[in-house]
Amino acid sequence: MSQATGALYETLARYQWWRRRWSRASAGEGLEIRKRLAPAAVAPEDSGAALDRWLFELANVGDRGDVLDLGCGFGATLLRWLEWTDGRGVGVTASPFQARSAMGEAARRGLADRCELRVQDFTQAIAAEVDAAIAVEALGHAHDLATVLGNVARSLRPGGRFVWVEDLLAEPFAAEGGRDEDVDELSRRWFSPPLRSRQAARDALRDAGLTLVDEHDLTPRVQFATAAAVARRAARLARWRWLPIPPWQRLADAFLGGCALERLYARGVACYVVLVATAPPR
Repeated sequence: MSQATGALYETLARYQWWRRRWSRASAGEGLEIRKRLAPAAVAPEDSGAALDRWLFELANVGDRGDVLDLGCGFGATLLRWLEWTDGRGVGVTASPFQARSAMGEAARRGLADRCELRVQDFTQAIAAEVDAAIAVEALGHAHDLATVLGNVARSLRPGGRFVWVEDLLAEPFAAEGGRDEDVDELSRRWFSPPLRSRQAARDALRDAGLTLVDEHDLTPRVQFATAAAVARRAARLARWRWLPIPPWQRLADAFLGGCALERLYARGVACYVVLVATAPPR
């Protein structure tokens, strides 16, 4: 994750935390930093605890499994997983504010002795050995995806599972051989590499020595506003960004990137995919 992306997410994290306070969210509620899915009668029934339970089952963690959450945010998924096991957990985030907040929530839930929160870049080696790893909307920001996935592979015990939830480009890539305005804006606003294709994600897992064993497409559950509503929101944010206040500018960039992503979904270019891969025996 680049320094600019880290600054963007530190600002966004503080905004999200205070937004929870303003909405008077109950302790432990509203910690997820991910898109909301339309509710359904089949798993995952919602994008909160039900999604985490479904991902936990895909990870095949086991009662005493140790887990790694890469891009853990405020710890929503990691802490739920720890509540469902007797194992230990490691969360990695680029945001010191998120790490402090997550540890406070871990202490409130009585999980502090089984939970470690680390502030580090995802390309740094992960000093942990775990039975399962998860990354939810976190690796799209990785400029060096090969190094990140290599670190994940080395952290997994033999046969351990990696569950990767990500916004990707659908196949075939509509702008193959060319440029796409929304892909470019998303990359520019979030200081991230261009959105990868679904096949590129599969190939990256293979190159890291991880074997794809399961794949789920949640794209039909992704909610997005009408083109007119997104355009109005983007216009307001663009005006807001002219204010000479760096945190406000970073927030505007975060949400303008979100507008670009919504447009990609509305066009049928983006997809929301869960990839499950296993580490080989050593």
